[in-house]
Amino acid sequence: RGELLDGWMAGITWLGSLYLLVPLSVLLCLLLLWSGNSGQAILVSFSLFATIIAVHGAKLLFRRPRPSTTELLVAMPSDWSFPSAHTAQAGAFFLSVSLIAFQVLPTLWATLVAILSLLVVGLVGYSRIYLQVHYLSDVVAGMALAALIVSGVRLITPLLPWFQGK
Repeated sequence: RGELLDGWMAGITWLGSLYLLVPLSVLLCLLLLWSGNSGQAILVSFSLFATIIAVHGAKLLFRRPRPSTTELLVAMPSDWSFPSAHTAQAGAFFLSVSLIAFQVLPTLWATLVAILSLLVVGLVGYSRIYLQVHYLSDVVAGMALAALIVSGVRLITPLLPWFQGK
């Protein structure tokens, strides 16, 4: 621990915040719709929306208290601990971005996007533990939940009657 690392982790954690992810998702969806990729816009928007609903529903179901500590680096969130919403939300957004990258970019660039996305999600998860607002199991569950939801959305959306390719 140190002042620089504490500040860096407090900043990294915002990459899983809806204050950042919702505007980014809206911008990405608008760009995708403008370029004729409605299916990819559906993937991003439905995945993030479903993850938000699922993670907060799970918090109410499990009602796991947050870690107790006296040396907080950020304000303790007022909701339940399990699963980590920041990690799940980042996972849903960045996994969607990675899947889209493999559809629209050359393999090398798509691989770089996927590696960077994985790094961001991992750092967001680690920041939640570092900041002492989550347990490791909260973070792992958030990642798993996001992966399940994005995979489900990717499988289901092409079956919808109003789905239009790409």
